[in-house]
Amino acid sequence: MNTLIVNQYGQVQGEVGDHGLLLTIAADTPRRESVHLQTCIDSVEQQLCLLAVLKAVERRIEQFQLRDSSGSEPQAHEQESLFEETMGRECDFFNANGASKSKVYGRFAQFMIYEQLEQGRLRVFFAARDESKRIARFDVHPGEVEAFLALAKRSLFARPQIELLLRDDISFTVALTASGHGMTFDVQTPIWHSQFTVSRANDVATLAVFARRALKRERVVPLRFGEGDHQLGFRKGAAGQVFAEFQHQASPEGVPLSSLKLHELELLAEFVLHQTFAPSNGKIGGVLTSSTAAQVS
Repeated sequence: MNTLIVNQYGQVQGEVGDHGLLLTIAADTPRRESVHLQTCIDSVEQQLCLLAVLKAVERRIEQFQLRDSSGSEPQAHEQESLFEETMGRECDFFNANGASKSKVYGRFAQFMIYEQLEQGRLRVFFAARDESKRIARFDVHPGEVEAFLALAKRSLFARPQIELLLRDDISFTVALTASGHGMTFDVQTPIWHSQFTVSRANDVATLAVFARRALKRERVVPLRFGEGDHQLGFRKGAAGQVFAEFQHQASPEGVPLSSLKLHELELLAEFVLHQTFAPSNGKIGGVLTSSTAAQVS
């Protein structure tokens, strides 16, 4: 077991096992009630979401550190949750009354990670609840975020392949598969079905840079992969929303990418590069039929 988080009340330890990431929490509540529990994050979706949450927390802390060092006031977008779709009050977890100033990054089976922002001061918490609804809460500092991130990444990156649904409905489905052969987007619509593959290391890295810059709200230029009537593209709209666009035989389809999906896209690109340059591989897989070099508009 590796110690990930520790405070005066107890600690959170973790290890990578055969079935995923195992977390062991042993702590006392402020009322000196003991909290002891184990939880396993075994599904790809949850492991990827946890990694994305930790990445977002790391960037959020960095935002405030840069602001403090420059002495400038926080920008308006710093008040927004980096995961708009998981934003919520902590009261449904803690059974608290009244409005909460907390923003939730991610909720899992027996724990959650959230922030509190009061008078310009950012605090990030890891909180766990046992079966008796006793709560253990840890104030997390940057080094602990980095340790947690490293162990979670090791657990996920041990897999040979990762699959993720970007969109799933009756009229439009986008599934993403990441492996040492690249990133393949499988797209199904009522009138066509095709695959778009990014299989060159430099193209995968370019996509990771695009996602990273979009998340940091930096300037990005549109990306294009493919040629002719079979293209995959990524662009940022006028309102700041990022879109993935798929064109097959002059029939385009697009899907908006939330902050969570952008974090996951960046992580999957890192996973592909990790698999590509692993000692057992040494080089990326062959270029597949629907992939050519990225074209940056």
